[in-house]
Amino acid sequence: MSTVLIVGGDQIDGLKKIVSEYGHHDIEHWSGRKAGDHHKKIPQNTELVVLVTSWINHSFTYAIKRAASKRQLKIVYATNLTHAREHLMKQLGQDSAVLSGCRKTLQPFIVV
Repeated sequence: MSTVLIVGGDQIDGLKKIVSEYGHHDIEHWSGRKAGDHHKKIPQNTELVVLVTSWINHSFTYAIKRAASKRQLKIVYATNLTHAREHLMKQLGQDSAVLSGCRKTLQPFIVV
């Protein structure tokens, strides 16, 4: 089973609900506020990373982005939780391969 990693934000129940509606129930969340979060490794079975950038600092964002890029993981960027919900639903609806085991790297988008 593959994992969806959500990085940033405190109240992510809405994001979890969206991801679970697309068949993924293995969701990991890192708030980015704990010192230990900066030293964690992205789980091996992760297939999608959602970065809520307004809740994490630039160096942590860069580290996650670099680690995900090395493993060719799909990354969804959003500035806040509202944008994350909207754009995650849009991205999952447009690209059914995101959570189906496909390792193809898709072009990430940035919400400004």
